[in-house]
Amino acid sequence: MRPRNLLRPALVSLAALAFTGAAQAYTCPQAPIGDRIAAAEVVFVGRSTGFSPVASGGIAQRLYRFEVDQEVKGDLGRTVVVRIPVRRSNGGQVVPLDVAAGILMSRAGGGWFTTRCGITDPGAVLAEVDQQKGNPARLLIGVLCLVAVLAYSIRRVKRRDPGASLRR
Repeated sequence: MRPRNLLRPALVSLAALAFTGAAQAYTCPQAPIGDRIAAAEVVFVGRSTGFSPVASGGIAQRLYRFEVDQEVKGDLGRTVVVRIPVRRSNGGQVVPLDVAAGILMSRAGGGWFTTRCGITDPGAVLAEVDQQKGNPARLLIGVLCLVAVLAYSIRRVKRRDPGASLRR
């Protein structure tokens, strides 16, 4: 075969690979964890206790059962069932048994649903929601306590020695 005859099949193969790769790619949004938590209906940290396969619309999925360790957003019971695709090309993720995970999920088709984009590090989820709030109020209370202690101390010193002053 001539090199010229090899060029056409090579280009067709490369084009086919490029288009199928783009069509099958499932990408997660690169949003901060705080924005992702805000967008989810329910967020919790929990451990998978098992799963059962589910057939729906040709996309292989599993119903994972989670034991809820800590509710972060929304109201759940002690356990929850979440539908997750199996194949990575559909946003799937295999969730290991008895390993803590942060789950960000929403309702779909009458049940809870998430993809690999909604399964994240539990520490990141808890760190985001456990950020201390109210620091200005705490600072104000601290300053008021300091002023009260100083005023009380100065008053006591002046009672003991009326001629005392703060100047040296």
